Parts: sequence; structure tokens; C-alpha cells
Amino acid sequence: MQARKKLGVDGEDRLTGRGVSYCAMCDGMFFRNRTVAMVGGGNSALEEALHLSNLVEKLYLIHRRDRFKADRCHVEKLESHAKNVEPVLGYTITELHGDNALTGVTIVPTNGGEARTLEVAGLFVFVGMTPSGGFLPDEVQKDNDGFVITDCEMRTTMPGLFAAGDIRAKQCRQVVTAVGDGATAAYSAFDYFEDI
Repeated sequence: MQARKKLGVDGEDRLTGRGVSYCAMCDGMFFRNRTVAMVGGGNSALEEALHLSNLVEKLYLIHRRDRFKADRCHVEKLESHAKNVEPVLGYTITELHGDNALTGVTIVPTNGGEARTLEVAGLFVFVGMTPSGGFLPDEVQKDNDGFVITDCEMRTTMPGLFAAGDIRAKQCRQVVTAVGDGATAAYSAFDYFEDI
């Protein structure tokens, strides 16, 4: 249970669906043969950038750090297969342009310096995920990002409440780990109810 993080830049909500997207696989075709930007530097961003590079004329890949944090295999694959991708490292997006549709983004170097404007028809945002755990009681312990802390048996800090999958605080977020979490949580819940 997660939602994509937003940039938090003025106009982002207004331009979502009008050039701003959070899924290149879903919306990439709308930008065929056009110039777009993507923000992010992790595995998901680079995987989506590789897909998008097959559709668009040019892709600016914007990341706030001076190198991508994605696994080396993703970086190498992007560098060797996507000749229309221009990495823009050490920049953040500060402004979105356009009234009824996105027309460009302003980027600023993270170490100070002069702003640049990139003319783009689309912006794909891949800056992480936030858990959708607002419904949980306050007594359930969460980490600094809002993910639920459990033990290895999927027990939370609230007796009788178990958490599984992407809402948990953990390193690996894959379908296979979520399935394993679910099996463990179900078994632990069964044990819990047997005991009471």
C-alpha cells in the first residue's frame, strides 16, 4: 500500500494529467516523438527511462545527486541502449511551466548556480513512494518515512495487528517479498487467535 511521492512543486497538481505523469508505461505513448523530462535516479526511474527512450525524441533524466543511485546494471543498460537520453545530474526542479498543459520545467543546480529552463511536453516523476497508512492507529510504530515497523513474524507494536508487503519498513519491495510477508502474517495471525 503505497503512493508515488510528488515533487511538491507549484503547479504539479494542476498539470497532473496535462503533461505531468507518474507512470511512463501508462502514459508514454502520449509523448511519442516529443521531448520530455523524467526526475529520479533509482532503479524504477532508470527502468522507466529505458522504456520511454524507445518512444520519445529526447529525454532529459534529472537527478539531484551527481550520480544515479540505481544499480550499476540499470545505469549501464541505459547508457548503452538509450542514445536520446541526456542525464542532468546535480539538479532539482523548482518550477513547472504551462497553463493548460506542461510546456517546460525550471531546474536549479543543487550546489548553487544559475537556473535553466528545459522545454518539455511531459514530465515523469519517480522520486520514491510513500506508504498509504493514514488509517492506522497512532500506537502502531512507524519509521521516519511512515512505513510500519514489524518483527520477523509481521507483528506490529499493536497486539493483533499484522502488516505485510510494501507498507512494511524493509529494504526489498518486490512482489515475491510481499507474498512471503503475507504468508508469514497469515500464519502469525492464526497463531495469535489460537492463543486467545
